[in-house]
Amino acid sequence: MPVRRDPQKGKSRTRQLFRIGLEVLILGALTVSVWLGRATVIQSIGIVERAEWIWLLAACAFELLSMMAFARTQRIVLRAAGVRASIPSVAATALVGNAISVSIPLIGPGAGSVFTFGRFRQVAHDPAPATWTLLISGLISNSVWILLIAIGATVSGNALAAFGGVFGGAAVVLTTVVGVLALHRPRARKLIIRGGARVLRSVQRVWGRPAGDPEDVTRATLDELSAFRMRLRDWVQAFGLSAINWLASVGCFVVSVLAVRSSVPWTSVILVYCAGAAASSFNITPGGLGVTEGVLTAGLVASGMKPGAALGSALIFRLVSFWLVTLVGWIIYFGLRRGTALRGRNNESDEHEKDEG
Repeated sequence: MPVRRDPQKGKSRTRQLFRIGLEVLILGALTVSVWLGRATVIQSIGIVERAEWIWLLAACAFELLSMMAFARTQRIVLRAAGVRASIPSVAATALVGNAISVSIPLIGPGAGSVFTFGRFRQVAHDPAPATWTLLISGLISNSVWILLIAIGATVSGNALAAFGGVFGGAAVVLTTVVGVLALHRPRARKLIIRGGARVLRSVQRVWGRPAGDPEDVTRATLDELSAFRMRLRDWVQAFGLSAINWLASVGCFVVSVLAVRSSVPWTSVILVYCAGAAASSFNITPGGLGVTEGVLTAGLVASGMKPGAALGSALIFRLVSFWLVTLVGWIIYFGLRRGTALRGRNNESDEHEKDEG
């Protein structure tokens, strides 16, 4: 008599092997990151030993404020979708998502978004609010980022950069308006559903979920996204917190300059920060390692700082905003994984006791 195989067990095993492979990839990326950045870290530690400790503590405080503001922005958007989540839970998700995003070259931002989506989906028990939160919080953050570039360029007196920032901000707003209007146009909706169904079909082949016809699932998700609304107060709070997120990170950069007992180039510091942040977003190396430090140092030197002080400022800023935040994120990640494994073993133990009873 032929033995029947449970297809669910096969899919579960495939997902388990995929997770194991992903964790091996992450650990490999972390190892490479530490190996590539070992000289930078050693040099940073040497500079930190000679720096003003009060400003180092201030840098850590600014970075913590930045991450908490980002987490609260996502929490507000989640709440607008009818999902209640605690601040510690959303903060943990933000820190781990950031750690994954900056640790893995090239695909890091995508992998971080996948993790964040999965966490939000667990809380919401529905993919639509998770998708909504990622889209809207990303839109708000990018809009404030472009506004920050425009402000930095205007303060520095760089007319070309100011024009680029304003033009970029207008493009983001225009794209958003067109996208929202397109959701209510039958022809545009068909194109969106068709494209979404193709992506979802590929996901179903790998993961075996979500179940259902790809077009029907995409259509239902689009209908749910169209139904979500944010009140004016929510928009104001979200944009305000996003501004705090970015400005606190700029504050971390400013006190990193003060930590090496140097004068802050106030007219250009925002623009230099934005250049460094842009360099890190390319993610050719983990977190833009090496590239970002070079861009920040060159920008500070061009603003009138001595090369040694400029390099020290860049290294202290990156030690706090990249290495320290990434380390905290990975500690939380493995803590979450351990908690999930313990809950799984407890559930299996409970089921075993029920079977014996």
